Amino acid sequence: QMPAAEPEPYDVFAAVNNAQAVAPERTADREDSELLFVGSKQSGKSTLIHSFLMKDDVPKPTTALEYRFARRSTGTHNATSVANIWELGGGTQLNELLKVVLLPDRLSRCVVGITLDMSSPGDALKTLRFWLEALRKHIELATAQLQKTDGGEIELEAMRRRNAELWAEHAEADLVQPLGVSLVIFAHKWDAFETDYSDADYRKLATRTLRYYAHLNGASLMCCKHKDKGSMTVLRNLLYHHVFGTVAVKTIQLEHTKPVIAPAGSDTFGAIGKPPMIDGALGSEEERWRAAYEATFPAKDEARGAQDLSMVEAEQFAEEAIDELRRQKRNEVEKLRREARMQEANM
Repeated sequence: QMPAAEPEPYDVFAAVNNAQAVAPERTADREDSELLFVGSKQSGKSTLIHSFLMKDDVPKPTTALEYRFARRSTGTHNATSVANIWELGGGTQLNELLKVVLLPDRLSRCVVGITLDMSSPGDALKTLRFWLEALRKHIELATAQLQKTDGGEIELEAMRRRNAELWAEHAEADLVQPLGVSLVIFAHKWDAFETDYSDADYRKLATRTLRYYAHLNGASLMCCKHKDKGSMTVLRNLLYHHVFGTVAVKTIQLEHTKPVIAPAGSDTFGAIGKPPMIDGALGSEEERWRAAYEATFPAKDEARGAQDLSMVEAEQFAEEAIDELRRQKRNEVEKLRREARMQEANM
């Protein structure tokens, strides 16, 4: 059964009120999940969310942190699973808001989608590396917090169990470095990339580099064409698996001549191969993949990023406002948790 989509995105302050409305309907054996989309500005995050929700209307521009939700029947006593869907706008400027969504005691139920704009491949790898670093830093801090918290071991064990299910039997388990949450990398606007870079060598380097970073970080990778029904069906099935616990995606496509579909755990460094030789690139394998990619797809003017916030009203997202937003969200969510526990205790 397809999830029911909430009509329109709205401000984060309304998010908890909606979460409270659906909380009594949560399934007894699977708690609600958090699905967070991050990426560069205008990379198509809203478009992918609309595809996931099977909405046909044109997405509105995202400002800071917007919320939607999807519900899916579990088929048991009319119970439903709920996916809280968050979209972080403003490009890389608002990464502090990761703390609003990726709360320590919910990490095992968090899924993050990093959306890359492959119509500008020169900026895509920079965007990917930024979010991988920001996410890893945040998750490491959250994990350390759990280690010091009463009851935190339960969440840590849930995270370890989720990781082991995917990687325990993988031949390269000792080489990958999963972030600690389920991660999907969407190489979006792949049709534009194919048009602009029709030579097979460009596609080979781009797909192999993205496969390397995805596999290294324990992530799924999908090259997306939002106007292609087959591509969007795979996207929905991939996300359904992560947020609703449906059957894992069986489709695997690793050839550079077609859009790549590489669910986490399906790839290997051996299959990806070694990075091309670039003059002066003598560091680690990661550094050599990066050097080869950046030499082939140079980044646009660095000054563009400095102007990013002007498009989303910089004053609205001053540091004080971000801190206040985080405090309010944390307090509201804690209130929701207490009420939910009381409801469950009285059932």
